[in-house]
Amino acid sequence: MTLVLASASVTVTTSPAVAAEFGSFGTTPRLLGTSIVYVEEHVGERFDSALRSSIAFVDRYTGSDMRLGRCRTGYRCIRVVQSNATNGHGAWTSWTYGRKNSEIRLSATLARKNWYTRRSIIDHELGHANGARHNSRCTSRMWPDYRCRNKRLPARTFTTAERSALARW
Repeated sequence: MTLVLASASVTVTTSPAVAAEFGSFGTTPRLLGTSIVYVEEHVGERFDSALRSSIAFVDRYTGSDMRLGRCRTGYRCIRVVQSNATNGHGAWTSWTYGRKNSEIRLSATLARKNWYTRRSIIDHELGHANGARHNSRCTSRMWPDYRCRNKRLPARTFTTAERSALARW
C-alpha cells in the first residue's frame, strides 16, 4: 500500500502472515528484544540539530531509545539520507519487510527551509518510522502536510491515539 499525500509518502511492504500476526506495521523493537533504535544519518550539518531535537521529541512518546550512530546487527535501524527521490515531497519514509529497517529521505529543497520547518518534517517522518499514521486534523505532527490550513506548523505533539500507537511500537 502506498499513501501519497502533500508532504510525505509511506510505502509499506509486508506479507499476509506478518500482517495477520503483528498488524499492518510488522515488527516492533520489543520483538527484537530491545527498545534501542539506531539512527544512522547521512544528511550533513544542515539537518544535524533538527534531527537531534526530533529524536529526543519522538523518544518521549515511543518509549524507544533512539541513538545516533551506525546501524548494528540485532537492532532496528532508521537511516536518514538526503535524496531527491521523494516524489516531489519534502520527505519520504519507507521500510523493509517486518519494519526492522526504515529509511527517511529528506529532499534538497527541505534543506533550504527554516530550522523549525525541517524539525517539524523530521518529527513527522520519525513518527512514521515508529508506527504512526497520518492524522486527518492538524492537531499533531502527523498532519500530512508541513503546514496547517492556517499556514502554521502543526502542534509539536502527538494525539492520544498516536501516543498509544507509538508506545506499542
